[in-house]
Amino acid sequence: MSNFIGNVLKLVSGSVASQILGILLVPLVTRIYSPDDMGVFQLFVAVSGILVIFSTFSYQFAIMLPKTEEDSANIFFLSSILVTFISLLIAAAVIVFPDEIEYIIEYIFHTSGSSKYLIYLPVIVFFNGLFFVQNYWLSRKLRFGVIAGSRVLNTLSTKVFQLIPFWSVSPLGLIAGYALGYGLADLVMLKGVREDLKIFGKVSIKKMKEMAIEYKNFPLFSSWSTLANTISPQVPTFLLAYFYSTSVVGYFSLANQVVNMPMSLIGSAIQQVFFQKISEVKNGNGKGNMKTIVSEVYKKLILVGIFPMILLLILGEEIFTFAFGKNWYVAGTYVKILVPWLFLVFLASPISTLYSIFERQKVWFTYSMALLISRFVALAIGGIYAKSAEFSLGLFSLTGAIFSLWNNAYLLNLVGISKRESLEILIKYTAIGIVVSVPLILLEALSANFYVIMFAAVVITPIYYGITLRDDPTFKKIFSTFLVNIKNRT
Repeated sequence: MSNFIGNVLKLVSGSVASQILGILLVPLVTRIYSPDDMGVFQLFVAVSGILVIFSTFSYQFAIMLPKTEEDSANIFFLSSILVTFISLLIAAAVIVFPDEIEYIIEYIFHTSGSSKYLIYLPVIVFFNGLFFVQNYWLSRKLRFGVIAGSRVLNTLSTKVFQLIPFWSVSPLGLIAGYALGYGLADLVMLKGVREDLKIFGKVSIKKMKEMAIEYKNFPLFSSWSTLANTISPQVPTFLLAYFYSTSVVGYFSLANQVVNMPMSLIGSAIQQVFFQKISEVKNGNGKGNMKTIVSEVYKKLILVGIFPMILLLILGEEIFTFAFGKNWYVAGTYVKILVPWLFLVFLASPISTLYSIFERQKVWFTYSMALLISRFVALAIGGIYAKSAEFSLGLFSLTGAIFSLWNNAYLLNLVGISKRESLEILIKYTAIGIVVSVPLILLEALSANFYVIMFAAVVITPIYYGITLRDDPTFKKIFSTFLVNIKNRT
């Protein structure tokens, strides 16, 4: 468990300062761009995210599974070739059929002038696809420091490029900055990958074909499951634009982004190391027990995530107005609606790799498709029968929460953790978080000054984590080591 903790800390503590700076830059972005600009950008990101899933056929998930380095290297090259090929196809499409594509976008999403941004689409798909592929190779090689550095550069460079004055104040600035951020991150990763040139010398077309056939379940099932799970959170982007406006999409985008940035910093770091550790244990090359590892990780996720979620439920609108400006008050309302779903997704994200470890791609595919359909139906019902975007998002969040609860229970059951055990952990830390938050709830009910409430939140936050740290010796050890690493780096 100590190696696991150390690798997680390499990903988290090595990038925390820059990630925090990236989060702090968001208020500057929201004061430059309008909700409508943000909405158009989010539509663009949603489309490119879907295309990225097709670009790899999900073969990147198989990189860490082979026992030999040669087999893994062949999968790495197979994935990279597929990304390049799909990106070139997309480039050909946007060059040859720009007017037809723009007509489709205008008809569905009621937004014009998108054709001038289409040339960035294949660039983002290429950079983003390589980012995923290199991530998994570097995880297999335990180069988590390189991954941390690339994530830092990706987050910071994206925000900085979006703020540079020579970008026009339009969706173009947001889109171009997004593309450049991934491009620079890929260059950092490439330096780490270059250390394995001897292994890559054993790559051959014949062996790539063999690996493609051996791990065919990934494109047959995992790629569609991943696609469904990529579309699922983007369904609001598409349907909110169709039923309401790109401004509503902009509010939703900011609400989703602000919560996901810090959560993904922790969740994705744990996921990378978790996948590598569990793969080792399954192949008999690592120490530890699967049930113990999964239980510890799940408990830490609840402990870390529950209190920030409670704060957002209490102070959503006030925090967003203060941080991002009066124009973004509505995003604070949206965040309150989305919190239950986002929290449960945060819990599921790292342990979802168990579907690949136990080769349950068919179950993952069935679950993903059912989730996608349910979300589409929920938002369609809201859009058709209600004029309120809040009502539609409420149905979306409720559907996601219900499915995530089932998903978490199923994954935990794979390693022998009962529903009762997982529920007891969730209830315990939720209760602690609510009890500690009582002063904030009372201050909000009494309409106290915002700064008074925020001061109380600053005081209460260490109290909550102090209680949970004392109750959890393992997490206390993680946190202590984390602080030492930060001190050494500064």
